[in-house]
Amino acid sequence: MEITLLRVFLVIYVATFIFKCGDSEIDSVFIPPVVTSEAKNIILFIGDGMGEEHRKAARLVKVGSAGRLSMDNMPTRGFLQTYSADSLITDSAAGATALATGVKTNNGVIGLDANLGFVPTILEDAKNQDKLVGLVTTVQITHATPAAFYAHVENRAMMTNIALQMLHADIDVLLGGGEDEFLPSSESGCYPEAGERGDGRNLIQEAISIGYTYVCDLPSFRAIDSSTSPKLLGLFGDEGLIRPFSPSLAEMTQRAIDILSKETNGFFLMVEGGQIDWASHNNDATNAISDTIDFDEAVEVARQFSFIDRDTLIIVTADHETGGMSVSPSPNGLASEDGPFSTADGNLFYVNWSTTGHTAVNVPITSQGPASERLSGVHDNTFVHSVMHGALSDD
Repeated sequence: MEITLLRVFLVIYVATFIFKCGDSEIDSVFIPPVVTSEAKNIILFIGDGMGEEHRKAARLVKVGSAGRLSMDNMPTRGFLQTYSADSLITDSAAGATALATGVKTNNGVIGLDANLGFVPTILEDAKNQDKLVGLVTTVQITHATPAAFYAHVENRAMMTNIALQMLHADIDVLLGGGEDEFLPSSESGCYPEAGERGDGRNLIQEAISIGYTYVCDLPSFRAIDSSTSPKLLGLFGDEGLIRPFSPSLAEMTQRAIDILSKETNGFFLMVEGGQIDWASHNNDATNAISDTIDFDEAVEVARQFSFIDRDTLIIVTADHETGGMSVSPSPNGLASEDGPFSTADGNLFYVNWSTTGHTAVNVPITSQGPASERLSGVHDNTFVHSVMHGALSDD
């Protein structure tokens, strides 16, 4: 019986290899199919505001029309519908809550359903299975997308309340911006603005007192010993990180994986490219493209880790699209036009925008690892939670 199963596996392996070698778009590194539906580790990447055209523009700049981004080099591709419970066009709070909990909610709401009832998150589920958990972002760690994985509030603007919930959520790695939400209005920390807390509490000091290592600049961040840091809080700006991001999203992702992977039970990590959205709201193609490329470099960090630990589910998607971005090889003279931009293979392209807000278009999703095949095709954004929840190993 074992010999028969081995032969079947080898036939599938060889057939898959031949098929993939005939596809010029497939990554040069072939990864044999994963034969388990359980994931020891889950890494969810959310490019805030990142639609298909954002990926296309970043691809043209980084690798050219015939190349592929790291987030393209995944075997499963599909699209997500992003509407919220009360609007065809979602915001980040409702969009991220759908991804984190599998439940639709109203715009502006975090970690609650449309009737403001409590709903558990995938991060909380992972924590209950004794996995390590982490969040990484280029915006405030209390901003809508990361907050949806640990907080439960009726309004995303309640960021000082969200910071307090974060302190009690027992998250192992927290890296991003938003120092102001952790400090009282009478104090400033590593960055010049005064804090925003009206309760007089210094949550950074409270975090240190319960075992967190705190860092706020690149030298201290790079000096961290990942093997001995039990919990890490890094805040690298008053609000969002200032460009060029320091540390970069890829560096933060690598550090988070280094710390979270030291335990044998596995981990859950969410990584957000938060300022893709901000640039797109401003119809700023230069920064939208560069942030998408930075985001892709963070994805590559995770993919490199997955070559070592193949029981890792990696999902790359967005909470919504922002700006109605469209890429064209020739100018059209519209007032919204950005460019020209140079491609990696020596051509030019232009970017146009249809709005400064969010849109209702479906967003791309690519994935690899255990259970990733379920994400092929078109799904509601809540389905991502279903796949992650089903893939969590409870061994």
